Amino acid sequence: MGDFFIWMMILTRVVGLFLMAPVFSHRSIPVVAKLTLAAAFAIMAYPMVDVDGVYPDSVVSVALWSAKELSVGLTMGLAIRMVFFVLDFASYVITVEIGLMPGPEFDPANAASQTNPLGTIIYFFGLMLVLSGSEYDMLRSFMSSYEVAPLGLFDPNSFAADFIILQTTNIFRIGILIGAPIIAVNFLVNLVFATLGKVVPKLNVFILSFSARILLGTSVLVASVSLIAHYALDYIHQVPETMLRFIIFRPEL
Repeated sequence: MGDFFIWMMILTRVVGLFLMAPVFSHRSIPVVAKLTLAAAFAIMAYPMVDVDGVYPDSVVSVALWSAKELSVGLTMGLAIRMVFFVLDFASYVITVEIGLMPGPEFDPANAASQTNPLGTIIYFFGLMLVLSGSEYDMLRSFMSSYEVAPLGLFDPNSFAADFIILQTTNIFRIGILIGAPIIAVNFLVNLVFATLGKVVPKLNVFILSFSARILLGTSVLVASVSLIAHYALDYIHQVPETMLRFIIFRPEL
């Protein structure tokens, strides 16, 4: 009975991770498939989890243990998902600066029918970067979470909340850095056409500027793919550590 309880607690943490982590949280994936994969992963993780033999002695304690395990999994999944928050914000900035209006397209993150096509492209680009070997580091980080926050009741970790807020601000900072070349080009285009509008009043600079923004913005976007990959990979390499620092519980003192 004790082994089954420990497995259930591991499964609860895995379910929390899958509820927030990209790919697994997609609505397009059947719930049965998610639960089956989570149960299989919990079975594989069970032999690697050390248990001190202390079990809850009441229904309330079981509920608190489950809530703690679920919250740990959710926050670790949030750390992974922040990679795509950064890319999504960057794609929005780039789209607005280039002047490409979002059209009907399938959104792989939210299974929606209306989204930004450029955001979909950047999403799959980021997913390709994550699945190029970094997923193993994230899985190792998840297993290391049982050393940072073993099974059982723990005190809240106030430092984790401060770190989550700090990482949230990085979403906007890195997103702006990714879109910086396009922002600069858009500024120059607007400056040039504003000058032309003063020099040649009869010139329809408003209409012409759209074509120039799209042409130059798209060209700069293609040329800055390596820049996007650089910032994305740099953020992805920090995710395993971020997952552990996001854990909102610490051992009781």
